[in-house]
Amino acid sequence: MDSPVPDFSGEWIGRYPGLFDETIRIIQTGTSLEAVKVTGDEHVPAGEITWRADLQTLRGEGQVAEREFRRPRFVPGRLEIVQRDLLVFRWDRLGAVEFRRDD
Repeated sequence: MDSPVPDFSGEWIGRYPGLFDETIRIIQTGTSLEAVKVTGDEHVPAGEITWRADLQTLRGEGQVAEREFRRPRFVPGRLEIVQRDLLVFRWDRLGAVEFRRDD
């Protein structure tokens, strides 16, 4: 990135398909983003990382698990910056979640 790195830190609302809206907190360190669930679900509970990505490559990984947080694992994914206040994270072959800033 040639321009200054935008700040994505803060709380965001995610639309998880087939579930309900969930709140995440993005923690940014330089060009690295880590999204931690504030509210969780039956697969990935609150306090766990839902995805992480690098702003330079937009590549990352998202966490998936079976119900009751069984067999948690990270799978490759990609971050899409639609607008400053709208992000999409795409889990490879598993779908996408849209996040809007909630600050």
